[in-house]
Amino acid sequence: MNKTDTINEIRTDHRLIHAEKLEDIINYLIYRSARILRTKFQRDMQAAGVDMTQEQYFLLFKLWQQDGQYQAELSDGLFADAPNITRILDIMERKGMIERRSDPGDRRKFRVFLAQEGRRIEENYHQYVYAARQSDYLGLYDKDLAELRRILRIIEENISPGKKPPT
Repeated sequence: MNKTDTINEIRTDHRLIHAEKLEDIINYLIYRSARILRTKFQRDMQAAGVDMTQEQYFLLFKLWQQDGQYQAELSDGLFADAPNITRILDIMERKGMIERRSDPGDRRKFRVFLAQEGRRIEENYHQYVYAARQSDYLGLYDKDLAELRRILRIIEENISPGKKPPT
């Protein structure tokens, strides 16, 4: 089987890959959904009285899971370069969400810890986010969300740097 046969075997229905209308292009739907979710997140945070971007939220969430991480650990998986993560952490530190502390074993490195505002946001997190997610995912079942996660992870894996094309 040659490369073309393999690709054609994977793409059993070409109509699903090539769209006639913009509204049917998968990349467009993902892009549009991401923008809408970002805007909705900002509205939800404003309603909750929290001044926070999605990127700040993702970093806080990682700290809620494991406080005291290195900056490099926090940026892993966020697809942000080091200067951008540093800028975001600077803003979060000024807002009292996090604090940086020198690593006792290597003073060139800093660990990032939750500060008072970061802990306050965590305490209120479940109250606000649960209601927002209920609204966002209305009409979807757990199995639908699990399938969406599975599909998005496959797409991400397929297009991630270092991924080898099909042979």
